[in-house]
Amino acid sequence: MSDALTQVHALLDLRDDATDKGPRERAAVDLLLFELGPVTFALRAQQVEEVIAWRAPLPLPRADPRVMGILQDRGRIIVIVSAPLAAPAAAPLRIVVCRTQRGYLGLPAGKTRCVAAVKVFGELAPKAVVDTSEGVVTFLDVLHLLDASEGAPQPSVAPRGDPAAWSGR
Repeated sequence: MSDALTQVHALLDLRDDATDKGPRERAAVDLLLFELGPVTFALRAQQVEEVIAWRAPLPLPRADPRVMGILQDRGRIIVIVSAPLAAPAAAPLRIVVCRTQRGYLGLPAGKTRCVAAVKVFGELAPKAVVDTSEGVVTFLDVLHLLDASEGAPQPSVAPRGDPAAWSGR
């Protein structure tokens, strides 16, 4: 191999004896980082509408266990869902409001850290724990959180003609 080609390979770490330097850095991604308990979460900044002060949501009967409830804020209904992998004892102080095609979705947050271009070392997949220039984060994708096929229990429907089935007997 020529000296010039060896220098190019050395610069690009394409040599056979090059040591693995771990996961490759991706381009910086605009993320909103927020904490809930000991876990730091990241959302793509373009998915976030705003961050508002925490208010207890009104519970919904027969809702998916991940749905904490709903709240009304300035004429819009926001469905508050629990953040996956968050400690249940963590007391939220804020709600991260995201606009989706199906309406508004809110995620409880203890503290919002930043909205910035963050360098990511790894793949941004839903619920993936990745290393970033801001530390280790759990990546959330709002569209993935809306996916009802993610093992959510389906309510049972009572037969119409059997009143005993209506009362659960």
